[in-house]
Amino acid sequence: MAWQETPYTIPLLVVSAILAGLGMYIWKRHRTAAAKTMALIWLAGSIWILGYTLELASADLSSKIFWSKVMYVPVVTASLAWLVFTLQYTGRDHLVTLRNLTILCVMPVTTVLILVTNEYHGLIWKSTTLNTEYSFVVSQSIPGTWFWVHTAYSYALVLCGSLLLAQVLFRSLHLYRWQIISLLLVSFFAVLGSIFEIMELYPLPFNLVVVLLFPAAGLAVAWSLFRFRPRDIVPVARGAILESMGDCVIVLDPHDRIVDVNPSAQQLIGTKHSEILGRPLHEIWPYWPGQIRVPQNQNDEIIVDEKEGTRTYDVRVSPLEDWRGSLVSQAVVLRDITDRKQEEELLHESEEKFRTIFENANDEIIYMDRHGCILDVNGKVQDIFGYNPDELIGKNFIELDFFSLEEEALDQFRKMVDTPHPESLVEVGLRHKNGSKIFVEMSTRLIKKNGRVEGILSILRDVTERKKAEEKIKVSLEEKEILLREIHHRVKNNLQVISSLLNLQSGYMRDRIYTDMLRESQNRIQSMALIHEKLYQSTDLANIDVRGYIQQLVCRLFDSYGIDAHKATYVLEVDNVSLGVDAAIPCGLIINELVSNCLKHAFPGDIRGEISIALHAREGNIELTIADNGVGIPENLNFGNLNSLGLHLVTILVEDQLNGTIALTRGEGTEFRVQFREGE
Repeated sequence: MAWQETPYTIPLLVVSAILAGLGMYIWKRHRTAAAKTMALIWLAGSIWILGYTLELASADLSSKIFWSKVMYVPVVTASLAWLVFTLQYTGRDHLVTLRNLTILCVMPVTTVLILVTNEYHGLIWKSTTLNTEYSFVVSQSIPGTWFWVHTAYSYALVLCGSLLLAQVLFRSLHLYRWQIISLLLVSFFAVLGSIFEIMELYPLPFNLVVVLLFPAAGLAVAWSLFRFRPRDIVPVARGAILESMGDCVIVLDPHDRIVDVNPSAQQLIGTKHSEILGRPLHEIWPYWPGQIRVPQNQNDEIIVDEKEGTRTYDVRVSPLEDWRGSLVSQAVVLRDITDRKQEEELLHESEEKFRTIFENANDEIIYMDRHGCILDVNGKVQDIFGYNPDELIGKNFIELDFFSLEEEALDQFRKMVDTPHPESLVEVGLRHKNGSKIFVEMSTRLIKKNGRVEGILSILRDVTERKKAEEKIKVSLEEKEILLREIHHRVKNNLQVISSLLNLQSGYMRDRIYTDMLRESQNRIQSMALIHEKLYQSTDLANIDVRGYIQQLVCRLFDSYGIDAHKATYVLEVDNVSLGVDAAIPCGLIINELVSNCLKHAFPGDIRGEISIALHAREGNIELTIADNGVGIPENLNFGNLNSLGLHLVTILVEDQLNGTIALTRGEGTEFRVQFREGE
């Protein structure tokens, strides 16, 4: 293999290296399928120029034919790669399938097979000869039939790809237009160089067109790809994003003429797409005020009257500049913030209401973080603690002098904060700024977010005066309790003195009638004295235990009349009832009279019997029953007209004192049933 020197060898090797470097750089830096395909195109171009360089440097015919075949292989694949790239770049990746690629590869594979066997049929080159007219030997070939078929096929693929790019060119933003234009220049220069080569038209000295066109095209594409930095996003993908955006996007030129709009903006303006492009925005949309000049990447708001009502839009204007920093277009993005504005207004109103309530509340309100640091307080804090709000905000509530010398209150507060569900209301003693002790009612709520405590809200009410009043009332009640106990004790003692005097007086009586009268009076006094004794011994000084009282009263009556167990017995059936003094005294006198009557008249002679006393409380009604199984009251005697002080006294006590009723049942003995309302 013989070599010759040419003035184009080194320049063409440089061009081949540049294209190889660009292809490798794009392959490594860009991840999309379109970028990978573009890298393959540059690598194919590098191999083609390298083969072309070696073909020029060869001096013998066989070497030139060999390198011509080598350089023809990337030419066969480049046009197909170009079509695949444009399909990927314009968002038609779904067409790049294995089936379609297989069909498209039939022509290149066939061409390569024909190329390898060209010496047998001459379908690519009919003949190849050496031309020595120049300063170095060059080859001249006569194209064969398949050469023109493949050339037409390649031009068709390049044309289809260029048409796809041209279609996207008119729908793309300014940034991508330069990128697409640079790609179209690549296809144009490639086809132009091919035409010059085929037609042997060299506007510059021999083959310099190849040296200049391909580096220029490669640098143009590289500048477009790396200067505008598409970040692996193709224009169609960006257009799909804009088409699906809910925000309104309007692209303006430096003179505010509309270059592009997305469907949301078109719907907002209310004009057809064809009638929008190229017109100044303020002419077709009156809501775009000419005086709005939003600073770069800043926001403004406009209000638009629509059929559904007034809407508020956030306006953001972003300038698009070229590589020199000159303004080439503006992207106007309008976002409907009506709902957000309404929510903000509601939130503002709620905040105003809260602040009004917060500042005018009669109670002190303290808001702290979860560590106890005070974030906000209302003005009432000065009335309660003597501190102004500025002295407290930012301080830790636990570390303040509120709890000075009040360890119990401090422990109570810590426990309340650490408890997941603190008590709704607690009373604690704290310290005023001046050192005096104050009492507050504290209601604490934990503010939680996602189950985690974010803040503590405490409401404090000054109850110092109430606490002092309660202490005074407590002291007063204790004094009154002592006084009442003393009164009951003295009444009981006085009644005992009267009973003793009656007992002493009965010792001087010789007439049994008068002796019995004195004993009955003495029993009545004893029944009342026993009540005052029970009240004196009770805890509340207002109610007595009826069961114990009746038990003790009946025992005393049996002792008073000298009745032993062989003569008569008694049975008690008394509910756990407490009666006030107003009901207990009449009940005691009634029991005294009726039991005394039984003991005197129910069991004459040797008759033995039983007395039953029952007291039940049902739904606010008190029922007292006293019965015996003695001789009973004869049928011919009228209970209401009996000449008996005791029974007459019973009637008065039931009807006048207790506002109740009394009923007599005759049978095997006698039964008195008294009913009255509890508390009347």
